[in-house]
Amino acid sequence: MKNYQLDIKNKIINHLTINGKKNKGEKILLKAFKELQESSNKQSKELIKFAIILSTPIFKLHKISQKKRKKKKTREIPSFIPKENPRVSAAIKFILKAIREKKAKKFYDKLKNEVLFNAQSKGNAMQIKNELQKQILLKKRYFLYFRWR
Repeated sequence: MKNYQLDIKNKIINHLTINGKKNKGEKILLKAFKELQESSNKQSKELIKFAIILSTPIFKLHKISQKKRKKKKTREIPSFIPKENPRVSAAIKFILKAIREKKAKKFYDKLKNEVLFNAQSKGNAMQIKNELQKQILLKKRYFLYFRWR
């Protein structure tokens, strides 16, 4: 169990890393952990796990471009994400995308707020996930292009 927690922590730090400055990503995550611990009764690790679980998508959209006689068509084909690691990675990307859309405060404060809202099923990452699921349902006719192995 601890190995899994360490893996998620490293994954979040890697997604926070910009221009190879991993130390900065670690500091942001630790500050967000401390803020979460102070502001809620539950443990910060449990809140982050719950936020990631709720914002984890099952499907993703692949963009495929086709070039036919001066026209370039792009087709979005939905595909199933079979493994756990890419799902967790996509959930972390959704959370960080939701944070970057906000305009306020410091980054670790926005991360803390987003995790708290996602743990309550009210966050922007949940909205991003739901919009993706709606797009996938609209394009479900393209599932026949996907190999189910």
